[in-house]
Amino acid sequence: MPRIQPHHPAPTLEIVCDPAPNRPNEDAWLAVQVGGGAGTLYAAAIDGVTARITPPKLQTYLDALPARPTSATYAAQLVRDSLARQIVEGAANSPRALLIEANAELGRAMRDLFGELTPEALQLPAESDAMLRHDPRLVRAALPACVATLIAYNAADQTLCYAHAGDTALMVVYRDGHVEFPTAAALDFDRPLKRTAQAERAAHPKMSYRELTQQPEVQRYNLRAALRHNYVDEHGLPQPAQGIGVLDGLAELRYFVNMGMFSLAQVAWVCVMSDGLEWPASAQEVFTEDAARASALRAERWAFMAQEIGTTGLAGYLHTLREAEAADPDFERYPRMKLHDDATGVLLRF
Repeated sequence: MPRIQPHHPAPTLEIVCDPAPNRPNEDAWLAVQVGGGAGTLYAAAIDGVTARITPPKLQTYLDALPARPTSATYAAQLVRDSLARQIVEGAANSPRALLIEANAELGRAMRDLFGELTPEALQLPAESDAMLRHDPRLVRAALPACVATLIAYNAADQTLCYAHAGDTALMVVYRDGHVEFPTAAALDFDRPLKRTAQAERAAHPKMSYRELTQQPEVQRYNLRAALRHNYVDEHGLPQPAQGIGVLDGLAELRYFVNMGMFSLAQVAWVCVMSDGLEWPASAQEVFTEDAARASALRAERWAFMAQEIGTTGLAGYLHTLREAEAADPDFERYPRMKLHDDATGVLLRF
């Protein structure tokens, strides 16, 4: 007798991609099904990295495109289109391989434009940072870049594979209410930047946190933080423990892509999201020196996200998030670098 295959209903999809008010949307998303109902569903959240420096030649190129995208939007959309094309063509089925090839495509586009990817070829302004102007790693502050989390849901064996670079995230909520972020290692990458802004309070006690984020020392720190993208040391050796992965066309990305696989047997839903959709950490969580307390506060925040998303869906949760951000215009309750960020998520309910 033929073996009867178990029936697994297709997951329902919820998608949001909401730009910050009065700014171009620098996020993108992907949801592609291949192989029919028993095939594989790919989904991704892609977040363009706001450029610290935009080389003149790149700006001219972007201005000549029909939509005149920002550097971040260009990177996010190129990576999205590359992923979609690869998936449809069946070029690779590994999420890691898909991300690496999309990154290579971005690199080829930039080499077509600049030739070499060096500070000299990019014509970076000398006043960018006196300490960095001769450092070849400075190109990381000027290349179009994005971060991404890509998942592949296999309906036949009820597993999920993921590949991840940067501070986008994969949120997994189990039927018993347990919450996990397999990609959590990169979520605190901007904490030192937030603490740098807080340190400026000693010199400017009357400034709001929002004003402190605009101080020159904070902006200099933010520029230098870009060197941590696919970080290599002064000898050119990749140092994954000291940096963060980004898709910026540089080959070192391959050392910074995290990946994994797990069973969906007890999972209620999963969501890939840009960091703008994550509930922001409170001042107590960001600035405490007690690691245990920070961990407990983070767990409470994740549980709140799970409850809100599970109950009201992504759209309802996003509405609540935007209200909370608007009620904290000085960034005091939730220390952050922007009032609102682009918020993107693709949620799969099983």
